[in-house]
Amino acid sequence: MINYLPYIFGLASFLFGLYLFLFAFRIYKPKHKTEEQKERYERTLEKFGTLLKVCSIILILKGCYNLINTDPDRYKVGDKNSNSEWTFEDRTILIKNCMRDAAPTAKKYPQITKEYCTCSMDKIMKAMTKDQYEKSLSKPQEEQIKEVLPLFQDCVDELRQRIDSVDKQTK
Repeated sequence: MINYLPYIFGLASFLFGLYLFLFAFRIYKPKHKTEEQKERYERTLEKFGTLLKVCSIILILKGCYNLINTDPDRYKVGDKNSNSEWTFEDRTILIKNCMRDAAPTAKKYPQITKEYCTCSMDKIMKAMTKDQYEKSLSKPQEEQIKEVLPLFQDCVDELRQRIDSVDKQTK
């Protein structure tokens, strides 16, 4: 489906900017019915002439930009998906929380635990949206484990194997 909002806003900005441009540079001279209207027009141009010129050029450029770069996402209001997308900061926070929750293991095997947390958080972020993950966190812990553990079970298995191999090497 074609989204017409970029074209509508772009054309409106361009045309209004063009009108202001013609008005501010006195290219377009409106016909005044009374002498009072003519004086008001002249006073407005004297007082706001420079501002009108600058604003007209900005509106023309903004209108051209909107017509050339038609990004319909710019005009979305109240989009529910915007909160369900993961960010780099979310990933960093999840890994940090995972390291905190795995405190005894993280102290003894910091590098292995960090790699495990990175692996498991990446798998969760690929399989679930942020909203789905937050809903999962609101459930009791047993349900959370049933829902989320299968997503990163291979990360858990690899963590156990690596810890076992390190323990065998130290003995």
